[in-house]
Amino acid sequence: MNSPSSTKKDLVIKHLLALFLVILQVSQIQAQTNIQTSDDILLTGEIVDEVTGEVLPAAHIMVKNTYKGTIANSDGQFSLAVSNLPITLIARYVGYETLEIEITTNNPILLALQPAVLDLQEVIITEDDPALFIMEQVIKRKIEWRSNLCRYQANAYTRQQLKRDTAIVSISESLSEVYWDKEKGTREILKSKRQTANMDQASNFAGVSYTPNFYDDNLDITGFNMVGITHPDALDFYAFKLLDYSSIDDKIVYEIEVSPRRNLQPLFTGTIQVLDEEFSLLSVRLKPNEVVVFPPPIQNFNLYYEQQYSNFGGEFWLPVDFRLEGQIEIGLPGLKFPPIGFKQISRLSDYVVNDQVPSHIFLLENSFTVDSVAMQSSDSLFVRSLDVVPLSSDEVSAYSTLDSTATLEKSFQPTGFLAKYVNMEDEDSSTDSTSTQSELLSKVTSFFTSELRYNRVDALYLGLGLNYDFTKDDRFNFQISRGYSFGYQEWSYSLTSSYQWDPEQTRNRFWFGMGSETESRLARTFYPSIFLSIPVLLGFDDYNDYYRLDYTRFGLQGRFDQRFVGRRLHYNLYYSREVHNSIDFKTSYDLRGLNNVARINPAVEEGTYSSVIMELEGGSGKEALGVIEADNVFLRVETAHSALGSDRDFTRFEMEIFQRFETFYQRRLIPNVLDLRFHAGSYLGDLPVQKNGVLDAALGVYSPFGLFKTKTFTPYEGASYASIYAEHNFRSIPLEAMGWRTAGKKGLSLIVFGGAGKTWYSQDQTLFIQQVPGSLLKGTNGVHTEVGFSLSNLFSLFRIDFAYRLDEPGFYPGISLSRLF
Repeated sequence: MNSPSSTKKDLVIKHLLALFLVILQVSQIQAQTNIQTSDDILLTGEIVDEVTGEVLPAAHIMVKNTYKGTIANSDGQFSLAVSNLPITLIARYVGYETLEIEITTNNPILLALQPAVLDLQEVIITEDDPALFIMEQVIKRKIEWRSNLCRYQANAYTRQQLKRDTAIVSISESLSEVYWDKEKGTREILKSKRQTANMDQASNFAGVSYTPNFYDDNLDITGFNMVGITHPDALDFYAFKLLDYSSIDDKIVYEIEVSPRRNLQPLFTGTIQVLDEEFSLLSVRLKPNEVVVFPPPIQNFNLYYEQQYSNFGGEFWLPVDFRLEGQIEIGLPGLKFPPIGFKQISRLSDYVVNDQVPSHIFLLENSFTVDSVAMQSSDSLFVRSLDVVPLSSDEVSAYSTLDSTATLEKSFQPTGFLAKYVNMEDEDSSTDSTSTQSELLSKVTSFFTSELRYNRVDALYLGLGLNYDFTKDDRFNFQISRGYSFGYQEWSYSLTSSYQWDPEQTRNRFWFGMGSETESRLARTFYPSIFLSIPVLLGFDDYNDYYRLDYTRFGLQGRFDQRFVGRRLHYNLYYSREVHNSIDFKTSYDLRGLNNVARINPAVEEGTYSSVIMELEGGSGKEALGVIEADNVFLRVETAHSALGSDRDFTRFEMEIFQRFETFYQRRLIPNVLDLRFHAGSYLGDLPVQKNGVLDAALGVYSPFGLFKTKTFTPYEGASYASIYAEHNFRSIPLEAMGWRTAGKKGLSLIVFGGAGKTWYSQDQTLFIQQVPGSLLKGTNGVHTEVGFSLSNLFSLFRIDFAYRLDEPGFYPGISLSRLF
């Protein structure tokens, strides 16, 4: 039987051999990346349990009386660059006695920590709920010392892995400088990076600026704004339970379980370690709760976050590392990708606390920037610096075996019956030809344009256009198109040219246009023309009425630099001379052969209308027909006058606003939201009927957001009009509250909506419509009001509406595309 001394000797020999492997691994990576020695002295070693010989991963090693330190890797190995010797190293690990050792040479170091013996008689808890008392003290102490922490800077090293199953498929690393300011947030400047041969530099996003500090009040976790465990109100959000005791430096360490108090809020769950007397966090191991889920195509999200802290002998408890590990699963019906494993380790060192930071640092707009000078230098930091967390044996192997052909696309090829349609990676043999064909197709489609539609007046309309830029900078553009109506058998044409005098800023241009074509009486409907063709082809009522338009227009368009109501506005100021003529033709043909008789296309008030038009618009999203958030404002004023050559004098006003407001559960990635659309218009003077405005209706059962779901196929119109549409998206919250915990993961949303609107005709218009055959009064006859609810994101694609009209009671089901965001 071996004596304790001989056993300890065997362990020392064993770990000295392990240190030899560490040195070998470092030399291999140096050879790979052409690392040269510097004036710094590289200390390498291993940290283990003195009794069992087990390695102590993520143990903290620091230089005494400094902010300099590092952590051990998963194999217990560490390296630390110092400027001179001798120094005193301090090695700490919860549950072990802290070790101080003087280092005089750069020989391999074995740090063997003695397990701490906890005297439970020292543990005196008088509170009924000890964890609650402990966390109250942690929060109180944090508020005290954080009030004196204004800013800091540190050096950071980050390494990220991607895995398929247990196999590493890529590694990326970075060296950076991190700056934090209490008021201005975080900035990170990347100094150098390296990665396995199957990645390019542009795909290397390793950094620490977007990693959380679990001492913060609020943390951004993958888009969720989460309450931190030391938030002043944390006790309202979290339940804390004392699990166990350990010790460090003759002080008690409390192990506390963290669990959410609120079932519908994104919060953390896991364990933390708190140092007695100081009442500070020593470490956390947390993961987001089940509320933190993502809609398809993400099917599973499972990541653990770990972090350690040290005060380095001073007042402030600062993070010394950040570790993340887990996997994400992505897929859709018929398309499933292999699970993507992810692992990150970050080390922060060389803190400088409350000193002045160079003024330009926080002028940087982005939190993550690149020092291009350092990156382009052949003598990069990865060449000059040896101060990194050593690679594990698996990582060394990955660096030596992964070549440029082992791409991520090949590693994560999907399966399923739709996989054959997903071309993750082009084969080398076809890359050139495919690229050439793609470029050729792109040039052709940008050079030629086409138009296809069907309605009861044009019947089938086919058009072909040419789009040509005379200069490479798009300064001078020319467009011409020609089309034919197979219904009333007339040719249409349009010609537009523009000249941009500041192409580098792409702000302002002069344009001229002329043409002759079929024009919709409802010029600003919610739908594109191809949408309106489908109901007519299927035998339903035509959404629009039409007239013949001949026009000449010219003006200015561009954008304003200054923002208005939060948006950068684009303007269009132009003169338009239009000649309007009625079209006396219609067809009743449909693909289903229903032989329904289409309504007559009514006459318009013929004449010449010359006007000056001003349009302002800013924002985006309205073109998505309710699939994503719309945030847009549109203003239009049109003034026609006899002095301009017009047969009528009138001024027409139009305004449309899309706006979204976040309401409940704003800490979620996708919070509850209220979407509004306000649309109104009016006039002065003698407005012709074909200049009326429109309140849009559903195309049969197709009923996206922003229109009346209980008015089908034909819209309302009027000389004056006003409407408001609103819907509140509760996301999956009501379904989760009823016990359907996976509703959020499936992306389901419950929506409540409503709308109200009214139109008015002028007296002259009413008389005209009554005298023209086939004309109908398409006003609201009072205020149209409706309410309803929707279930969205069915099969990640559809939305079902159940609408009820209040002013003329009736129930209307509908369907549209899902509300994705």
